[in-house]
Amino acid sequence: MDLLGRDDLLATVRAGVARGPVLLHGPMGIGKSAVLRAVLPDDGVVLRSSPSRDDRLVPHLVLADLVADVRVDLPGPWREALDRALRRRAGEPDPLALRQAVLTVFREVDAVVAVDNGQWVDRATAEVLAFAVARAVPRLVVASREPWPGWCGEVVEVPPLSAAATAELVARHCPSGGRVDVRLTGGNPLYAIELSRSTGGIPDRLRDVVAEQVAAQPAGTRATLLVAALVERPTLRDLVHRGCERAAAELRDCPLVRVGPDGEVRFREPLVAAAIPVIACPDEVREVHARLAGLTPDPVERARHRAHSVTGFDEPTAVALLRAANTARRQGRLGRAAELGELAADRTPPGAPGRAAGRRLRAAGDAVRAGRPELATSLARAVLRAPGVPRAQQVRARLLVVDAAGYARTAADGVVGEALTRARGHAALEGPAQYRSAVHSAVGGDLREAARRLADAVLLARTAKDVRTEVMALCSLALCQVALGDTTAAGTLDLARGIAPERMAVAHVGTLWADARLDLFADRLPSASGHLEVLLDHAGDRGLVAEAVGMTWAAVEVWVAMGRCGSALSRAAANLRLAEALGVDLALACYGAALAEAYGGDPVVADALARRGASRAESDGDHSSLVRNLHARGLAALVAGDPEAALGPLRRAVDLEAGMGVVDPAVFAVRPDLAEPLVAVGRLEEAAGVIGRARAGAVRLGRRGVVASLDRADGLLRLALRDHAGAERLLRSAVEAHRELRQPLQLGRDLLALGIAERRRKRRGAARGLLEQAREVFTGSGAPRWAARAAALLGDTPGGDVLTAFETRIARQVAEGAGNPEVAGRLDISVKTVEGALTRIYRKLRVHNRTQLAARLRGEREFPVSGGDAGRPS
Repeated sequence: MDLLGRDDLLATVRAGVARGPVLLHGPMGIGKSAVLRAVLPDDGVVLRSSPSRDDRLVPHLVLADLVADVRVDLPGPWREALDRALRRRAGEPDPLALRQAVLTVFREVDAVVAVDNGQWVDRATAEVLAFAVARAVPRLVVASREPWPGWCGEVVEVPPLSAAATAELVARHCPSGGRVDVRLTGGNPLYAIELSRSTGGIPDRLRDVVAEQVAAQPAGTRATLLVAALVERPTLRDLVHRGCERAAAELRDCPLVRVGPDGEVRFREPLVAAAIPVIACPDEVREVHARLAGLTPDPVERARHRAHSVTGFDEPTAVALLRAANTARRQGRLGRAAELGELAADRTPPGAPGRAAGRRLRAAGDAVRAGRPELATSLARAVLRAPGVPRAQQVRARLLVVDAAGYARTAADGVVGEALTRARGHAALEGPAQYRSAVHSAVGGDLREAARRLADAVLLARTAKDVRTEVMALCSLALCQVALGDTTAAGTLDLARGIAPERMAVAHVGTLWADARLDLFADRLPSASGHLEVLLDHAGDRGLVAEAVGMTWAAVEVWVAMGRCGSALSRAAANLRLAEALGVDLALACYGAALAEAYGGDPVVADALARRGASRAESDGDHSSLVRNLHARGLAALVAGDPEAALGPLRRAVDLEAGMGVVDPAVFAVRPDLAEPLVAVGRLEEAAGVIGRARAGAVRLGRRGVVASLDRADGLLRLALRDHAGAERLLRSAVEAHRELRQPLQLGRDLLALGIAERRRKRRGAARGLLEQAREVFTGSGAPRWAARAAALLGDTPGGDVLTAFETRIARQVAEGAGNPEVAGRLDISVKTVEGALTRIYRKLRVHNRTQLAARLRGEREFPVSGGDAGRPS
């Protein structure tokens, strides 16, 4: 099995084995055996055993696996006891002599003792191993589904994979580009691999795995688990109300669920909840659904239960499900609406393929908006497989497959072409198909082709009186025109505003979205922020999860530009977790999180996030997201004080931008950030060329913010050329412009550069004042690394009692009892990074261990942090 995402766990286990006995535990498929094999040495003696279920009934069988072939001189009574345990002599072994014999064998051969499937170790062997563990026999490692009672060594729980690692694991085993609901895997590698190989539904192997776990429970518990699996968000109170009077007692010690403090019941592994109704007796499942339908007050859930309580085709049931789906849709429960729509299509009588197809397509649209791309793709492909489906619905099905793929252009290119071919000659079909084709051209880096196709889509949609497609095409065309430097973009957007119904204004790729993007490029940050807040609130209220993920990165750009790094960090991190869970827009979510970390957090984390985002964008064929992530990598290197490292990603970003035909330097805003490290490493001629080319476009298009950033870069260039007067003039111009535009982070960078220029001219007092202003601006914006740079130039170390925002987050979690691997997993960083940060935290706060750290932090009103809102009490 793959060890993807297990580097930190392997380091922890190897360190533990070096210290003494280690027990790995976790559910089946979580990767215990793979970890155990990986930590065993390539050389030296390894004593192994991997018992099966039936082996636990044979006394000393595992002990025989371990020591039967080992030859060690033992005292007579000890040898006799060991021979009797191994059935070389008749009679039962003396317990103490046997334990002393085994302990001596382990010590004499200096072996690593490895026991897999520890849950099936026979009791006699378990008692002998426990004796050895209690006496600190070195290098004993056991992998078991559950912890061993009385184990005296280290215990390491093998955690679920992160959503990101699970998604990558699925991609490795699903080369065809199929979709798997990452949430369903629960981070279990076996589940992820099996689901990725499945053509649909829960594969037989996983059904068997779940069936084995459920069969091990008492009959009453099995019945309660079935009810819990069929109820939405069950609680103990709900289960009792639905006929499971002993739910609390039955589920309290059940290993398949967790019962929260308020009685909420959650399956430890989502796949178990999904599989229980599949493996249970169908008649029993229908009977439980029928009972639940009579007890459920929610009309949506009542319709679902009634539909599952009957078999076969039934149009009245299908109609009732459609009504329930409409209700769920109005409530913002789009995922449930999609499921009900799918069920309605399944209940639709044969003989009307268009009716069933229409219901599946509506459900697929709900699934796309709910962030359920795997369900949307499954529903759309079911329409394509069905015989007798009309041409229009076949085209719509292909377009929904494209929509479900999102920015993964490589996964949907062929489908786009098929849709366009089948739609030819029918304006109502060709307009939407042409629009999707244009979007994929833009994603693929050909903005000129995209603009041409978008113009065609506008005309086709207008002919077909398809206002929705016309508005989307006009808004997208306006954004393409902006990037291409076409000043008619504002007029194009006016056309969209003139025809857009109110609901289209707040849609993703609607007029408000285009307004927000144009406002950002034109330095109208408050307006851009206001538009995006409205869009995100609307998406949240309506359950449009995928749209929210697809817009948050743009809001992060605006918040960072406004100096709201604390908000940007928290929102970007939450958005990344959601994108990972849903499997949508991951490259853009990584970019948003990387940008927020580059300014408001830690550049090491920013670089790791941007690398992930760039890798995903490349595999998706998404040039726009690739440029953005490369830019974030360059910013991370700049913040870290490594201009040489910034050059590679920033140069590539600029080259890609040029290849896409981008003329407006405000669209990606990467060129000023390339010029600065070029100056820093002495590549002055190249820097001058970058500044000159970008300035021409920025001045022509009225991009004051970009011009000011170029003034800063040009000022640093003049400073390197010893043109002090010219440098001061340009830098003061940048300060004035960014102050007027209310762009604090850019202003802080201007002040920092101007302070350096003043120091070069021996104006110490003026330089100090400027650097103090820069530090204050950065601190107020929540940009601790930039504030630390200003402090270093002032001669004030940011150390002492001051933690960065990144260190503060680690300190909080450590003080709350989290171990290094747990902190690393939460923050998506390595254990080594956590250890390095802890070393700095201990030094700054003058403590020597975790206990002292927790006491120090509990005794302070707030954390001593270097700016931003990271230090507020939580």
